[in-house]
Amino acid sequence: MNNQVQLYSLVKKLYQANFWEDYWDNDIIGIQLPDHKDPVFISILGKAEQNFGFLIYRNLEELSYYFEMRKQAEFSEFNSAIEMLQTHKCISLNFEDRKEIPKEEYEKIKASGVTFRGKKAWPVFTDYKPGYYPFAINEKDVSFLIAVFEKLIETATDFRASLQFYEKEQETYEILMRTYKRDGSYEDGFYVVPEAILEGVLDNEVEYASIKLTDFEMKRVNNQKMKHTIWELDIDFIGVPVVPPNGGRPIFPSLLIVADTKNSEVIFSEFVNPIEAEKIQRIIIQLILAQNGKPPKIVVNANRYVKVASCLENLLTTLDIELVPIQKLPLLSVVKEDMLEYFKD
Repeated sequence: MNNQVQLYSLVKKLYQANFWEDYWDNDIIGIQLPDHKDPVFISILGKAEQNFGFLIYRNLEELSYYFEMRKQAEFSEFNSAIEMLQTHKCISLNFEDRKEIPKEEYEKIKASGVTFRGKKAWPVFTDYKPGYYPFAINEKDVSFLIAVFEKLIETATDFRASLQFYEKEQETYEILMRTYKRDGSYEDGFYVVPEAILEGVLDNEVEYASIKLTDFEMKRVNNQKMKHTIWELDIDFIGVPVVPPNGGRPIFPSLLIVADTKNSEVIFSEFVNPIEAEKIQRIIIQLILAQNGKPPKIVVNANRYVKVASCLENLLTTLDIELVPIQKLPLLSVVKEDMLEYFKD
């Protein structure tokens, strides 16, 4: 049996098991594979919204995105679909109507010879990674998913009788987990999720980039006086995917945009790589010099505060500029909507 036949055969068994009749999406199942460093974590979708499927988090780092997604959904609405995508890092298996699945997925299913019929019964696999367009899984993912699904079918079946565990108040966040050994035997128990993972992605300890500029550059900009204004600054993905020059998976380019609220105008906009802290720092000092003064305060979107702070916190502290997170940038939120419409056209 080749990998595709094996994969879709297991998927059909998962569909027929109807686990979403008993599991809520926060009833996480942990499976420790014998050759996998971290446990694999699975969320079962469908009981609440009738969108049937599974989210597979391959390790602890990906699980932190699950908790980030829950946290952001609880405390604030996502401003856009692209913002929501930045909290997804996992493989999803969703069951859709035949007419809604991509042509490539349909051809894989037909080639496997495994039959699917009915409403919301056709499987679609998607790999999610922040900064990248949702993409098809690769052959390495297929082998991994086969190993996971083989264990998930029996594990989720056996754990059905223990789901009242999730209804109880817990001082720590525990997950029902089955640990498999190389000889095929297993042990059932509870996995205590580390506090750092529960905090999600944004609240983990931030690594602030050191000041990458020369003493001469810093001296020039420090000589600038404070101006009576506030800058709005954002580094965010533009929701229009772009294929890299060398091909491969499409990415969402990041746009650095700065506006001066006193004059209600955008003073800078350019695509950047968020990890290029030196370039971003140099852009800020060049803007200060061009504007003949420093803003005492720069405000950023709270959801992207960590991204901006990791590049600029040390630089701005040295320049006596306060970096302040707020829920919504009044000027840039309007500007970005107009820019997005332009890109769509």
